[in-house]
This record gives sequence, C-alpha cells and structure tokens, in this order.
Amino acid sequence: MKHIKAMALITLAVFTCGLCACGETPSTEEGADKIILLETGWVNTPTDANDPYRAWILENYGLDVTLQATTDFDNAAVIGFSSNANRPDIISFPDYTTFHKFYNQGVLIADWTPWLDKMPNFKRMLEQESQSFSKATFTVDGKLTGLWTPADPPTWSLKLREDWLIRFREYKGYAPDWSPAVPEDLLDFARWIRDFTNDGKQPTDLEYNYGFSGAGGRKSLGGTLGTWLPLMYGTVGIAPYGFYVTDSGEVGFPTTDGTYKKMLDFLQTICEENLIEPAWFSQSYAERRRTYSGHIGIEWQPGEISTNTQAYFDEHNILDPETGKVVDTTNMWETYDLPVDPSCADNGHAGYMPGTGLAGYVITVSQATALNRTKMEKICKLIDDCYCYHDEETDTYQRGSAYDALRWGIGIEQGIKYVPIENSNQVYCNTSSETAGNPRYYRESFPGAYDWGAWFSSVNDGIVQGNAPEVTPLVLKVAEQDTKTANMKQKPQIGEYIQLPAAQLETMVSEMVAFEYSYVTQGWGESEYAAFLQRWSGTLGGNSFLAAAREQFQSLGLIR
Repeated sequence: MKHIKAMALITLAVFTCGLCACGETPSTEEGADKIILLETGWVNTPTDANDPYRAWILENYGLDVTLQATTDFDNAAVIGFSSNANRPDIISFPDYTTFHKFYNQGVLIADWTPWLDKMPNFKRMLEQESQSFSKATFTVDGKLTGLWTPADPPTWSLKLREDWLIRFREYKGYAPDWSPAVPEDLLDFARWIRDFTNDGKQPTDLEYNYGFSGAGGRKSLGGTLGTWLPLMYGTVGIAPYGFYVTDSGEVGFPTTDGTYKKMLDFLQTICEENLIEPAWFSQSYAERRRTYSGHIGIEWQPGEISTNTQAYFDEHNILDPETGKVVDTTNMWETYDLPVDPSCADNGHAGYMPGTGLAGYVITVSQATALNRTKMEKICKLIDDCYCYHDEETDTYQRGSAYDALRWGIGIEQGIKYVPIENSNQVYCNTSSETAGNPRYYRESFPGAYDWGAWFSSVNDGIVQGNAPEVTPLVLKVAEQDTKTANMKQKPQIGEYIQLPAAQLETMVSEMVAFEYSYVTQGWGESEYAAFLQRWSGTLGGNSFLAAAREQFQSLGLIR
C-alpha cells in the first residue's frame, strides 16, 4: 500500500547521465555546488531538463544534484571511485555489507562525529533505543563510520480472529483486554476453537475450524510456522538467518541454545491434538482457503490479511444472515504481540520481531567531498532534512521537510497533500492525479522522479498511501495493523549477512525440514532429537557453519 518499489519494473541502469536526459543540463544558480548522488533506485530511468525535484533541491540547498540511480550499484560505485570526474559525493548504500566493503577501502569519510551538530534530526534518531545495536556497530574506535536510515520494520505478525477471542475471554473469565502472554495461551485458544466453534462439523470439512494453519508446500514448515513459532523462544531455526551473536561474543543458533527443541515440541502438540488444519505442510500459500474464508483463528500475516479476507467474502458472496449483505470482515483480525516462553524470557531474543538488518540504507559521502567544508554543510542539511523516524517516546512520526518533498512530492507536485486521519498519528496521501482531480503529476509522466525519494525512504513514516479520493475503513484497518507491527520490539536479523557454501547449506536445510516433519508428526522425543543434533553439528556442517559465521561477523565488526 505504501511501497512505490513496485515501480521497479523498469530496470534500465543510469550511471553518468543521472536523472537528467543526456545532453540536457538545467541552468545552475550562481554559487551552487555540483554533486553526484549514487543510489540503488526503484525505477532507474531518466527524467527531463524540467525535473521539479532537482530544481527544488537546487533552490532550497544550493546543490545541483546529478542523481545516478542504478540497478548495478557495486559496479557503478567501483567505476565512480576510480574516476575523479564522476566520483560520487553522496552515496546511499543498499545494505551494510556493501558499505563496509567500501569503507575499508578508505574512499569514504572516516568519521561523521564532527558533523553531527549540523544534523539534529539524525542525532535524535541516533538516541532511539531501537538504534542502539546499529549505533554500536557503526561506532569504531569512537568514530561514527556512517549514517543510516532505520531498517524496514517487520510487516508480518501474530493475527488472531477477534470475534472468537472475545468469546474465548468470556468462556475463561478473562478481562476484556486479555491477550496471549505465553505459548500455552495460544494452545488453549486453539483448543477452544476446536471444541466450541465446530458444531458437529467433521475435521475433513473445509468449513471445519482450526486454531493454526500453515503453507509448507512440502518444502518447509512454511513462512507461517517456521518463521514465527521459534520467535516465542529465540531466533528462527533457519540457516543462515538464525545465527546470532551472544552477549559474550559467541555465535549461537537455535540448535545450540535449546530453543529449537522447544519450538518443535510446541508444534508437535499442535499436530497431536489436531489444532492445525491437515494440509498445513502440503499446501502452498495460495491454497490457504480456510484462512480467508473464516475458519482459522491464529495466523501470522501482514495487515493485508484483512484485505484478502474481505475479498474472499465478496467473491463468494458470503452473506450476513441478519442483514442479508456480504459480511463485513474489516474487524475480524487483530494484531497481537508475540507470547514469550517464560524459561526463555531472559535470553535476549525471545519475543522479538526479526528486523531486516542493521539499517535500511547507509548514507555517507566520499572522503574527498568531506574535505570541502562549504559543500559538506549543504550536504548535511539536505541529508538531515531527508530523515524520518518513529519517535518511541511520543509515538509520533518525525519527518524532515525534504522527506515530505522528495519522497511524497509535498510542495513539488501540485495537488499532492497530506490529509489527517481521525484518531490516528498517521496521514493519508492520495498519489493519483486522476482521483485527486489535478493535472498529471510529473512522476506519472517521468517515473524516474520517484528515485529522488528512494535513497532515504522508510515504510514506517506515518503515511498511508492510496489512489482513492478518500481513505476507507478497510485501508485504515490495514494501516493500523501494519503500524502496530512496525512498532513492536525487534532485533536485527544479522544472520542474513552470512555467506555459506550453497550446496552444503541446501543439504542442511533439506535435512532439517525432513527431521522437523518427522519429529512433529511421528511423536519423536529426546533420543531422536539428540541423534539429529549430533548429526547437525557434524556431518551436516553445523560446527563449521558456526565457525564461518563467527569469522564473518568479526570481519563485519559485529564481534569485536
């Protein structure tokens, strides 16, 4: 809903021509500094000499920017730093590992600390608790090696069917605001669904209600089981993503800390007590009919579960017997925090959502650019005004003026505006000129202009984007659920930075899936688990993977 990244259907890489059509250079104000900004864009196509986004930066910051938006970032960076004429001034790295590689080459500014007083927005974001791990990683020998945008927040989270949960609370005598706190609470809710909502239906009926669902496609426990059940105990048990660094500087994985077995025992109980639909392992994600038809009570999905459920009810004309109209499912699903196993509460990972790394984008400047103080002061102002973050103390969204202008077109595109959403800290933005009744927007004619906002954007910016004149209750519901998920406590999933031998990794993953399925469906226990753990550490390469992960974490500065 908020992502314009879908615009990246056009993949023409733009290097030295930037977003201005080749050969067409707009006039430059006297005293303006020419700079090159290198990024991985969403669209990567040129605009023309009348680009209002480039003109807006020139007018407000005195910077004449050539934007090099490319799909081949590494190659463009190598070419740029090997040429004085085309060396980039501002670089927005798509990930931490790419930044770290170029930082070690000495071509980037060594320390941002002296410039922080020029960047109040970034300084405030830097002090957010959610940025503590990133701050520690980017700080080496007292030097702040780079700037960064907050990593994209999680979008998938625990969804419970609220009408059933209300009845369950009444049945158990719980308070109206009660929510599952421990894994056993979810089991109790699933048992209640099985025993009190089926009214004589047979377990094989597609209308039979189950607590849990899955979509393994015969390849894994599926994204709705294998990537969320483990989070109640620790990290995911999927290599390489589940590797993490302990407080003592060691590398851990769910097989080494015992949380892998806890997750398997929980899933085994679900299977043994028939709390999960029979096709959970075999069906694909697209085949999950029970979820959207209202026959599953516990899910792991993004806010679009509400959109998909309503679409199913509309398509199949499922009517409310009292009104005779299609059932309104807007409020069927609610988002909840993860329950936490009490025995794992202090391990530093249980109950945390997996973040998408240390940063969204890593933003910095070249070493040569940093020597020009006048240019640096302008650049610092521009970068700082592009910052957006969610203030954890005030529950507000802090956006710089350049964020609103370059990301959404506020003040640049005639007619684009923010509309406050009642009883919300978010605003609605209609980005379609047709439904807004305005002249065609520049970005609709030249989609490459979207790339002016690609180098610093955040999906957690408090903007609900749509192409309709007004926001609907269903759109609001999706935004509400995704916002709640985005603001849940999370830790970066640094295992994604590890590169392991592909063939060996594929074998390990395959063997783990086979073991997991047998364990939870055949009633395996301690002896089978111990035998597999020994095989995982030895012949499947677990110990060698742990050693490789430690070495790579250390080289990336994640272990010191």
